[in-house]
Amino acid sequence: MSAASTTTATICISSQTTSLGTTLRRRSRRLVDKLWLRRQMRGRHDNDHLIRVSAAEQPQETTIEGDVGGGDDESSVETTQVPYSLISQLNVEKALRGIAITDADHYGRLGLSRGCSYDQVTAAYKTKCEELINEGLDEEQLKKKMELLKESYYILSSEEERRLYDWSLSRIEGADRYVWPFEADITQTSNWGDPPPQEPEDVGPTRLVGYFFLGWLVLSFVLSIALNR
Repeated sequence: MSAASTTTATICISSQTTSLGTTLRRRSRRLVDKLWLRRQMRGRHDNDHLIRVSAAEQPQETTIEGDVGGGDDESSVETTQVPYSLISQLNVEKALRGIAITDADHYGRLGLSRGCSYDQVTAAYKTKCEELINEGLDEEQLKKKMELLKESYYILSSEEERRLYDWSLSRIEGADRYVWPFEADITQTSNWGDPPPQEPEDVGPTRLVGYFFLGWLVLSFVLSIALNR
């Protein structure tokens, strides 16, 4: 009874330790991802501040359409709107759980594959825009499709936006294995490049050590037999 109780207690302690280790690893992963999001958001706020300061120093450009002096003049002011952004606390939580953060296939819109370079994104965006213009669509349809291309180009040409988007895709594809954000970042893999070729391993010393232990084992076995006679 005492041995059975000790074994049961050992199994319970081992299972509790394993469960605690799993919980700590999950919490550490979420903490790292949240810290990464805060850093990205902090950098984004700094960039937005610089853009606002730069815009305040430059004169605003206004485009007015219509007859000057008419009673029913229609004027349109061209303003720069903030593009679509995927970076948010909600999207990070979705990516952590392996839930899609958007239904849009940004790579498919531009005819690209994952892992393509930023130069390829720019070239594909220009090509798609030219194809749309040559299709002869009416103004409304052309505007809608151009907005979709702009959205995809913005997501894939921004390092922060693309990192989050690729991370979400990786989490959905590999739900059985956790993927870190830097694993889906093409800038992390492209900077390192291909690993250098490894030199062939010298197995000579290992073989000599094996022969030594084998000879020592045979010698000890022979001596034990001789001494027992």
